[in-house]
Amino acid sequence: MNKSTHTRRFLRSSTRLLVCLLLTTSCQDHPPTNDPVLSADVAHAWMQMHIRLTRSTAGYNSVVSDRSFGYAGITMYEAILPGIEGSASLLAQIGGNSLTPGKSADQYYWPESLNAAMASITKQFFESTSAANLKTIDSLEMVYKNQFLAATSPDKLANAETYGRQVADAIFEWSKTDGGHQAYKNVTDPTYTPPVGLGLWEPTPTAAPILPRWGNTRTFIANSAVISQPGPPTPYSEDPGSAFYAMANEVYTTSQSLTKTDTITARFWADIPGNLNVPAHATNILTNLLETTNKDLFKAAAAYALHGIALNDAAVSTFKTKYAYNLLRPFTYIRKVLKKTTWNPVVPTPPHPEYSAAHGVISAASAAVLEKLFGTSYKFNDVTYASSFGVRSYNTFQEYAQEAGRSRLLGGIHYGLSISTGLTQGAKVGSMVNELKIK
Repeated sequence: MNKSTHTRRFLRSSTRLLVCLLLTTSCQDHPPTNDPVLSADVAHAWMQMHIRLTRSTAGYNSVVSDRSFGYAGITMYEAILPGIEGSASLLAQIGGNSLTPGKSADQYYWPESLNAAMASITKQFFESTSAANLKTIDSLEMVYKNQFLAATSPDKLANAETYGRQVADAIFEWSKTDGGHQAYKNVTDPTYTPPVGLGLWEPTPTAAPILPRWGNTRTFIANSAVISQPGPPTPYSEDPGSAFYAMANEVYTTSQSLTKTDTITARFWADIPGNLNVPAHATNILTNLLETTNKDLFKAAAAYALHGIALNDAAVSTFKTKYAYNLLRPFTYIRKVLKKTTWNPVVPTPPHPEYSAAHGVISAASAAVLEKLFGTSYKFNDVTYASSFGVRSYNTFQEYAQEAGRSRLLGGIHYGLSISTGLTQGAKVGSMVNELKIK
């Protein structure tokens, strides 16, 4: 083995160690791809940075984060697109304007293009984060830039850095026009007045409605939120013989016989302090899958892009449904109609309408894309909370989505029909995403 090979391997090992010190969400010991140009480590590191920032930046709840993961994945893919033989621009397919590099593809070091693009788009999306976080973003960029200096010429590195930043800037400018720009500043909307009436959602006095107009945000796939809309929920009724009463009573009776496993399941999938938010959890699952299967840089970037698009469009779709029907939560029905005045759910009730179940919609959209990437019968483990809740194993991606959806019934915050409807709704979104061409 020559000195150059030793140096490259040492740099890759050192880079992984530094990244593990910078990031805290996931840093499993998976063997890197032998070719440093094809190693996906830089892509995974930036997605883990994104996950970390959604945990520590005010306003980045699940809905706002769905959008940011979408733009991050697209940026990642478009930054290395010219280096992927036979590739197709996703931006061109979803209404954006793709860029063309001014030099031939062999004049760029594509891992650095991704590195520079992700540093730029991350700082622009998380401009309000802490000074310490911003410093960590810069540090991560330099870790990889220094590694790449030993692997390519200064000219190729400079070309790639310039192109990556151009891609990020163009995508960020485009993002400003979707209706969700800087949503982290106005997650709650005290100016929104919910409709009042029998069976309609009643906000809690201490929490203003979350993003009541998010359903009007531009989706990546044109009209995906409209096309995926379900029909109306079960007609409201307080008659003990009605379907609605039975639906609410199921939530209550389930809450009275929860096993320890049920409670763990509810908390495992909950968007509660200590946990990742919904899209961050789903993205962490994807990272682990990509690392386990040792996908190269190009395949990883494409996977993050498609998955992020699905998360974003699923969130817009479910929030369009929520504020179209404004259905009341089980908490209200159980306390007022079933007269269980001291009843509380395992998971705190979110401040937005009940139908459809967002967890079902987003998890099903995620599962549909993961099926496309890894196969319909792929067995996998979710190690996101291995130290706190243990490792969870699934035989299929559908099993993962169904458990995530059912966790909301176990948690006491969704009716069963809202969950099953949400799973169908999310699958429709995911199916549309899977029609996009990357090759």
